Amino acid sequence: MINILLCDDERKITNQLAKYINTFYKSLNKEYTITICHSGLELNKLIDQRLKMDVIFLDIDLKDSNGIALARKIRTTDKKVKIIFISNHKNFKSAAFSVRAFGYVDKPANEEQICQQLEDIENYSKAESNDTILKFETAEGFININIRDIIYFESANRKIYIHTFTNTYKMNQQISKLYTSMVQYHFERPHSSFLVNLDYVIGIKNYIVYMVNGIEIPLSQRKSIEFHNAVNHFLAQTINVCKGAQCNA
Repeated sequence: MINILLCDDERKITNQLAKYINTFYKSLNKEYTITICHSGLELNKLIDQRLKMDVIFLDIDLKDSNGIALARKIRTTDKKVKIIFISNHKNFKSAAFSVRAFGYVDKPANEEQICQQLEDIENYSKAESNDTILKFETAEGFININIRDIIYFESANRKIYIHTFTNTYKMNQQISKLYTSMVQYHFERPHSSFLVNLDYVIGIKNYIVYMVNGIEIPLSQRKSIEFHNAVNHFLAQTINVCKGAQCNA
């Protein structure tokens, strides 16, 4: 089951998007739900209710709200939802990049564009399902942890603390050696005492790395340039913002 939310203050647009989505998923014989709201106020209420969504088609320029600001709020509680912006304004594409948008479609969107975005999501979701499980020797014994569950590692008092979404584990390890083994999974060091999962970085401001769940990690001046470059490279690899002809067709 895939849950899709449409948010645009023009009912004509949400009706058209729903029609395209219905056609696409019926052709796959796949179960889906569509939730529609027509204002930022409605979407804000759904965000506060922690409504679980897999895909959000979001108008950037709502009459009562800014879509980028709404996306930032969504990202504080949901890192995985695929946000696809729809807009008349091409100058918002860089801002869309900053909130980890999956896609960006110029209005008026046609069926080919929307179906291409949905097909990309299907392909990306299949790749996501191939999760990597690693074994760590912790104080509690050997534990298997899904890479996607790890937010960051912290070095303190000659121990490494593994911070996941549900638990914190302690183990004996040097963070420099840990980095060597984890860099292939998109973990980087913003500070000598931290190793963070780039997939859960929301933003960087001054010398603070903002992550999901309200976590703030210090960014050392010495590592600032290197870490910024790593984040930008990761975003360029994983975020699909306006795929050339697909967005401009």
